[in-house]
Amino acid sequence: MRKLLLASAAMLGGTMVLATGASAQNLATNVPASATAISSPGFSTATPATSPMAASTMTVRLGGRLNFEMFAGGDSGRNAKGASQKLAPYTFAEYARLYPSFDAVAANGLRYGAALEIRQDTGTSAGGGAAGSISGNAKNRGELYFRREMGYFGADKFGFLRFGATDQPTSLFATGTFENFDMGGWNGDLEGWTNNTQPAWAFPDQGALYTTTKVVYVSPKFFNMVDFGVSFEPGTGNVGGGSQACGSGYDTTNYCDATSSSSISGENKRRRNTVDGVARLRTAIGPVGLTATIGGMKSGKVLYNGTVASTQQYNGLEVLDAGLQVTWGGLAVGGHVDYGEFNAGYNLSPKGGRKSLAYLAGASYSIGPAVFGVQAMDFQNPGSWTQSSASSVGRTRNEWGIGAGSTVTVAPGAYVFLSYLYGHRHQAGVDILTGTNGAVTHNNVQSQGVVLGTMLKW
Repeated sequence: MRKLLLASAAMLGGTMVLATGASAQNLATNVPASATAISSPGFSTATPATSPMAASTMTVRLGGRLNFEMFAGGDSGRNAKGASQKLAPYTFAEYARLYPSFDAVAANGLRYGAALEIRQDTGTSAGGGAAGSISGNAKNRGELYFRREMGYFGADKFGFLRFGATDQPTSLFATGTFENFDMGGWNGDLEGWTNNTQPAWAFPDQGALYTTTKVVYVSPKFFNMVDFGVSFEPGTGNVGGGSQACGSGYDTTNYCDATSSSSISGENKRRRNTVDGVARLRTAIGPVGLTATIGGMKSGKVLYNGTVASTQQYNGLEVLDAGLQVTWGGLAVGGHVDYGEFNAGYNLSPKGGRKSLAYLAGASYSIGPAVFGVQAMDFQNPGSWTQSSASSVGRTRNEWGIGAGSTVTVAPGAYVFLSYLYGHRHQAGVDILTGTNGAVTHNNVQSQGVVLGTMLKW
């Protein structure tokens, strides 16, 4: 779960704007600006979008950011390996990302462009030890990879068609998730220092959904109040060519993103033909701003043509998604809810399992160069339950967390932030640290921590 909206805010060298006027717009390569919603951790001083471009012009950018973070805290799994290994309750970390892009306007007024997100792999440790070599784990600590690859065509009057490994409307229009402080609260960085004890981020702005290849239509604004988006994703292919291993060598040891049916156990956990759509209302009543969204997603799945009796079956995605946020001056309050057939990480739910319910309430307050925020969320989902484990595993995994933090702009492109998070996970009959069903240990786990850090963004 690595911070969709923070990456989007930094994309294109920070050209996204957290708009304050009801008619604010930004470039099509950005997350569409919301006049009243504050749901992206781009911080309140994000650089405004560039002025409207003249015909037959192009603007090229190389944005980026560097984060440095100091962590202190602990969790139920931190020393679960026993006396042979102990972990210190503090550590430092840093990471960097790059956001190359261009935006252009043709002579006939057509707007087009592309945006990439480049991340760094961090699979092995440096500085000695059993995995000390930078190339010790397939060289992935030294490699860069594309997280998103997106292009677009369109016009302000007609809307924009986006295509590639990019965000779906439930992510683009996310409202009321309150990720505009520190690194996004529970959609931030603390999970990198915990041991499977952090509550899952339950909302659609996450990599399981935004990294896949799709086409997205984002409408213009109607009556200066309403817009919508809709997307279609045929499979789970993503950056680097989409479908893989689909040639003449396809066999039971290879997996193809274009597979529609299979006898391979586990392939029936994969979604297909996912449709996602959201309608959004943005308006103001005097000094009070209102943003509301409603939509959802629905998918099929890879059909299983093996021995059904011995294999767990799964439901396609079927999710209702809604958000609400009210702003008055620097104060914002609201929430977000998702309900339906989905499991943690937007994996498919097992047939016979419970439907998932996730909800979040939050608030933030901006004053001068500082923004303060709080989140409280709860996520009830099937977790590790299957029909074969129904007698030994609880039907519901309950995951909840609270987060509070602040971000201060110290200079253009320079921010410091402080975050506190506490989370809890519980499911009867499951060792949550290892995922082992039928276990009586580690059915309840907790994590908490404080992160102090800085971000430099250009």
